[in-house]
Amino acid sequence: MKKRHRRQFLKTSLGATLFADLQSFLPISQAVASDVELERGLVRFGPDMDSLVKLIERTPREKCIPVFMDQFTSGLSYRRFLAALFLAAARTGDLHQLAQVYAAHRTSSSVRIEERLLPLFWVLDRIKKGQEHKDSSTHFLQAAKGTLPKPSEAVDVFQTAMLNSDQAQAELAALSLARSEGPRHAMYRLWEFASRNLAGTLGHMPIGIANAWRTLDAIGWNHAEPALRYMATEISRFPGDRTYAPNLERVQASITMLPPGWTSHESSRQAALSLYDLLRAGDAQTACNYICSALTSGSAQAGAMWDGISLAAADTIFRYGIGGSAIGGVLVHAVTSTNALRFGFGVVREPATKLLHLLQAASVTADYFVSQAREDGQLRDMNLIEDLDEAEASIGDSYEDVFELLPPKADNRDQQSPAERAASDAASRMAFGLLRDADSDLAFLQTARSFLVRKATEDPHDLKYPAACFEDASLVSPKWRPYLLASSVHALHGTRSESSPLLIQARDAIR
Repeated sequence: MKKRHRRQFLKTSLGATLFADLQSFLPISQAVASDVELERGLVRFGPDMDSLVKLIERTPREKCIPVFMDQFTSGLSYRRFLAALFLAAARTGDLHQLAQVYAAHRTSSSVRIEERLLPLFWVLDRIKKGQEHKDSSTHFLQAAKGTLPKPSEAVDVFQTAMLNSDQAQAELAALSLARSEGPRHAMYRLWEFASRNLAGTLGHMPIGIANAWRTLDAIGWNHAEPALRYMATEISRFPGDRTYAPNLERVQASITMLPPGWTSHESSRQAALSLYDLLRAGDAQTACNYICSALTSGSAQAGAMWDGISLAAADTIFRYGIGGSAIGGVLVHAVTSTNALRFGFGVVREPATKLLHLLQAASVTADYFVSQAREDGQLRDMNLIEDLDEAEASIGDSYEDVFELLPPKADNRDQQSPAERAASDAASRMAFGLLRDADSDLAFLQTARSFLVRKATEDPHDLKYPAACFEDASLVSPKWRPYLLASSVHALHGTRSESSPLLIQARDAIR
């Protein structure tokens, strides 16, 4: 995959995602005057959070681990540390910094208890690195400028601003909605537009909302306004990609014909494979028409369609010709973006938005990731389903053997020789042979995560990709789980990756 798309996006993206009180999910009937008056100066997080964020910002990078180990000894909780990391990440102005906090939390909640803090120390170090290269304050931590729309007018202003790419009005309207409906309801409205431009952003708009939402659920929604303002501004500035308008038309044509139960997780092998074949061929138009036909006829439900999309995203990684950063830095977005859209599909209630997310997920897989890989001449004559079906585990094989086969993985490291890609292929086949035992997937996940918390580099995708991929494996029909997990090894760390000095230092300090 070509790297220019990611770099171009990163240069124009200013992340800032925070969180708000869970009680604000309940809407209030009317905003009082003080709620819509703009405050002056920096947005504050409360004395307890301010002190922790300042400690993160002011502590030299090389002293962060001992300083925060002292904080834990003095009673700092996991949740407050996670909250402070998220707030400090907002000040770096980097969307990846914010998105990685959820990925680290997801990893932390699944590793051994003695490893639980390592992913958070990894986030802390990446934040400090980001602060070395950027100003520690951003527009989205400042008070908004302008007049908030009246609560009675905010919805219309918001919709108009989003459609007209009016970033300033989108931000103010979102802020007004947060203070009248509650921040969670206000952020909910962004899902309608989250899938509008996927190819031009590598899917970072739904990734941003999904990871912000999930982190807010974990920490609390009492500081959601900066996140909401950031996401409203970012999403509003991107026009629809080339698949968006045709998919809107498909939604309008199909929505009244959808039968009850079309959103069911029920899977169908035939339907999933039919969609998989269309997507891996790069035929977005036929794939989207098939989705609409299958759903409106009742011959398949959404669960089968998501299975097909997840398999096609995994297949693109499986058969890509060059390993290393081409997969780990770019192609993994085929998984992280569709994972975020599936999360949004589960959050929203409106059938039209659900269907649009499904169609856009299929479209970005086929029209961008598969087609771009073919244009680069990097799609090998391989098939995730057919090739792995022939794989068998040998007596004595273990997951330790799988990760021993993997070539070294490092930030911005390109594949050194064709033998490295062949080694990843062998590891994938061995993993699949072992994963045929339905009870062994937990051992695979534990082994993979154990390497992550020792080997993770400064690349944010080291944790973002596994968090999304492993979640997808838990959502697809059980028969497809081994295929997704076996494909994942192409972007995971193994024995030959260098251990992270930072993570080793943190592990030793925890002991």
